[in-house]
Amino acid sequence: MIENTVNTWAEAISSLPDKQFFNFIRLYLGEVKTPYNKQKLTSQLATVLKSPENLSAVATLLDEFDIHVLTAISLIPNSNKKILVEFFSGKYTFSEIFAELVNLTDRMIIYTAKDPLSEKESFLINPLFEETIKPYLSVNYILDVPSPAFFSTDDIFSLSPDFLAAFTSFAKMTKISCKNDGSIKKNDMAKLSEIFPGKEKCLQLLVNAFINLSIFREGEKYLQIDNSRLNNFAKLSETQQYALLCAASTSRFSRDGLRKEAQLLLDCISSIPESGYTRNTILRLAFLVGTYSEDGSAIAKKSRFSQILAAAKQSENPEVVQNADLLDRMIDSAIEFGLLQKTSQTETGEGIFIKGSIFQDSSDFDTLLNKEEPKVLNIESTFSITIMPGLSLSALLPFTNFLSVKKTGVVNEFEINRSNISYAFDSGWTPDSIFKTLEKYSYYEIPQNMKINIQEWYTSYSSAMLYHGYVLKVTDSNIQFAENNPNIKNFIKEKLADGIYLLNFPATADISDFISKCGLDFMGTIKSSTPENIEASFPALSRGKKISISKLNNANPEKISIAKANQIITALKDKVDSMDLTQNQKDSFINRISLRTILTESQLKTSSIKNEILEADGMDFIGKVHLLEAAFKEEDMVELQFPSPEGKGGYFTIVGKILQLSKQNNEAVIRFQIEPSNEINSFLVSQITHLRRLRF
Repeated sequence: MIENTVNTWAEAISSLPDKQFFNFIRLYLGEVKTPYNKQKLTSQLATVLKSPENLSAVATLLDEFDIHVLTAISLIPNSNKKILVEFFSGKYTFSEIFAELVNLTDRMIIYTAKDPLSEKESFLINPLFEETIKPYLSVNYILDVPSPAFFSTDDIFSLSPDFLAAFTSFAKMTKISCKNDGSIKKNDMAKLSEIFPGKEKCLQLLVNAFINLSIFREGEKYLQIDNSRLNNFAKLSETQQYALLCAASTSRFSRDGLRKEAQLLLDCISSIPESGYTRNTILRLAFLVGTYSEDGSAIAKKSRFSQILAAAKQSENPEVVQNADLLDRMIDSAIEFGLLQKTSQTETGEGIFIKGSIFQDSSDFDTLLNKEEPKVLNIESTFSITIMPGLSLSALLPFTNFLSVKKTGVVNEFEINRSNISYAFDSGWTPDSIFKTLEKYSYYEIPQNMKINIQEWYTSYSSAMLYHGYVLKVTDSNIQFAENNPNIKNFIKEKLADGIYLLNFPATADISDFISKCGLDFMGTIKSSTPENIEASFPALSRGKKISISKLNNANPEKISIAKANQIITALKDKVDSMDLTQNQKDSFINRISLRTILTESQLKTSSIKNEILEADGMDFIGKVHLLEAAFKEEDMVELQFPSPEGKGGYFTIVGKILQLSKQNNEAVIRFQIEPSNEINSFLVSQITHLRRLRF
């Protein structure tokens, strides 16, 4: 992070291009006499800027927009144009932010400094003004608590172990197939919609998340489930599960990237007050959460050595920058999954969201796996089984191996049939293990007809079997050793005959490690270049931290006074009217006073005025052309305003750079590159209703 000192500011000002540097000097010191010294001129400029009269005018002329942007610059380390545009997305447009940054720079309230290690530029508040401005800033201006005007009557949905278990059951028994772009195929989505009505978006996000978490993997026709990884996932607390699902539903991350995004979401949601925030405010909160530690202080700065290493690595392996699009999609998933719940909306129709009910349970991390499992099963003789809420996902997953989901709601309805019971038998289940699992969570015995049918299905299943994989054969003298040795028996999938065993290794697996550890006397070994398969666990998350941003947590910030600001502006304009100036000089002064770059009468010097057009309105065609020609020549950005295409009397504004200006009889055309999309369009100058040149 760049140290914001007077020396840093002075160095940044002195290193400006001559044109911009002398514009500042003339504005505050008047015409420059030669010979000159940039450092001395910068020192004289600092003396004028920090005069009591100037500091008072700077504070008085601050408006609401100024305070919002200055607050963000104070809170967000290394803030630049792109970051600030993303931060205020939904509140201010790109053109509004860009024009405001130009204005604050022209007023010398902010400046651009370059980090000596990373070479990145960022905005800082002028240290000469910092103590004067700071009392006006507060995090509450950009994390404002909304006032609800209407309360939501929508049903509040939230992910639950029962919902995830039902979804898993469908994926195992009915199967899910996806298109090349990852979207669920139409027929499968139709089947899902019958069982999970109205949850199509949620289900697609779940599929994305399970694929990116490597719980699902692409098969020849359908998504295949990695049961071992799914079981590990189920052992996590619900809060951890849902945070990982939200992050993974947006993109595929590295292990560390997944942990950071999921933890950011947990901390962000935990920091939302009970009264809630709008979606846009939650996005701004997420930008800030990663910057501050739990006690509200800024996270400790890295050592200089660490910064040098980071800068050296940056060109080879650039770090992924947190961006508004990623945060927006993750917040969207959090709303869809019920981690954020809409309870009301503002007068303008913005939804107000509070943290989901899962965050209200403080014992989630400590007691989830230790609580007593309730009796939640209702088993019908018709082979229908109802599962009521109360079990963890880890406890519910065994049922997904032999039950097929039929309906979801307050309780979920499943059925057991010959088709899905075969899946269980393929996975190593037996009638006894199925009965034991069902009886564990039911007050009543399993209906006799169900037991008889399952036994008959198993007899039929076992009557003819085809095996594929490694088979271990040992002599009679080694049978007892093999069946009692944990290094062998843990890998026996099926005993085919005395001394003959099917091992649970895929036919293509490397079993060299098994051979070396089992203790049997093999004459040879199987060699393969395939590395040992080490199962990756999920990243550990801490429970969400409630972040209190104490740096600018002013409960009672200074209030701006529009009346006092108008007094200063009116007095300066009256002074200009009384001066013996040409109309062009007066117009130039009035323009600068309106933009608040002239603060005191001492700046009203004709020698400091450069007669240039900075704005032009729709009726002034010649003025617009002259302004565009000057902006094109100086490669300045310009702000263009056009009538709304809907024809309802509104306007829309864009900012960008002129690539070409051509005149045609009584018309002129510009080729224009729009920021930040870099889209290139052509516009008729006559259609521009207002034009402003932005000198940065």
